[in-house]
Amino acid sequence: MTTFLILAALLTILALSPLVYVLLKPDTAETLDDPNSKKRQALAAARAAGVIDQAEYDQKLNALKADQPAPAAPARVAPARQLALVLTVLVPLGMLGLYRQFGNALALDPANLVAADGSASGGDNTPPPSLESAVQSLEQKMAANPEDMEGWRLLARGKQSMQDFAGSLTALQKARDLAPDNLDVQVEYAEALALAGAERRITGEPLRLLEDALSRDGAHQRALWLLGIAAVQRGDKPAAIDYWKRLQAQLPPESEIRQSIEQQLAELTGETVAPSAVAASDAPAVANTGASIRVKVSLNDALRARVGPNAVLYVFARPAEGPKMPLAIQRLPVSVLPVDLTLDDSMGMMPTMKLSGTPQIVIGARISQSGVANAQSGDLEGLTPTLTQANIDGPIEITISEVVP
Repeated sequence: MTTFLILAALLTILALSPLVYVLLKPDTAETLDDPNSKKRQALAAARAAGVIDQAEYDQKLNALKADQPAPAAPARVAPARQLALVLTVLVPLGMLGLYRQFGNALALDPANLVAADGSASGGDNTPPPSLESAVQSLEQKMAANPEDMEGWRLLARGKQSMQDFAGSLTALQKARDLAPDNLDVQVEYAEALALAGAERRITGEPLRLLEDALSRDGAHQRALWLLGIAAVQRGDKPAAIDYWKRLQAQLPPESEIRQSIEQQLAELTGETVAPSAVAASDAPAVANTGASIRVKVSLNDALRARVGPNAVLYVFARPAEGPKMPLAIQRLPVSVLPVDLTLDDSMGMMPTMKLSGTPQIVIGARISQSGVANAQSGDLEGLTPTLTQANIDGPIEITISEVVP
């Protein structure tokens, strides 16, 4: 099982709560005229590096603007109950990292798909900082502000984005030491503990911590999601269905994530609700023993000069209709182009969304300039039209020839 996406802000998963109301405490060198200068710089760097997305950036920037300097620390919003924000902003992104990071199960990898929207400079020509430099800067700030619990959580996300699971676990242990009764921190720590394990499975202590969190907050969405993952890992479908139905009940009907969860539940229960499942009723059924599609990817020479130094290649297959969560995906260095590869069920991210079980698909290749998997302006890509798997004969050839507007 290959390792999936870098966590450029994961396991999105389900529902990382907003990590910071105020990112970092001001340094003693900050001026009285602008006490939040350092915080805004760190916030912008986190956004540009992909550790947080635009919506989370805007929320925290507004909080900083509204924050009035005072001797006492400002009250922080308790994010555990902000279900709508968590599910509409972070869940869609986190879901894409789940299955890969836990091997043959699911994992939260939030920062993986969190988009870095715009540069840290606010629109000038200065290139955004890399994830590594942003994390290094945050590490320095945490060394000077070790009592900042939210800062440790943000650092953990950055470490997870770099697939430094041991470092992520260490940062979350610091946060847990500062807030031992915080359920969000406990759930994040349980996830990090599972990711840092050799098998990346939710068993033992991670499972105990999640069950304890749910016993104290029966509506904790991330705990529900991860416990469903644990149930899938051990083959307990009824338990997974129960956890995810409880999560489903918290989502608005129009939520795209609710639709994804409903599709997963349908797969577990043997029902059919996804549009792609009935899109080609005349086509022969795709074998459930595992699909394997050979893909040849090349880059248009005219676009070669537009490939950035931190660019990453993603090759994926997704349903032609319904939720666009990849059925199979590979992350590769751009230097491998042109490349000949294979997509199959082992590269999926949800055990209930299989390449072999989706008759009609779209195959794509994207060069991500920022390294995150979701399309951003300036990325380079190529997509096939809708393909019926039963009619595929031979390799699929894709030329990356378009610039994402």
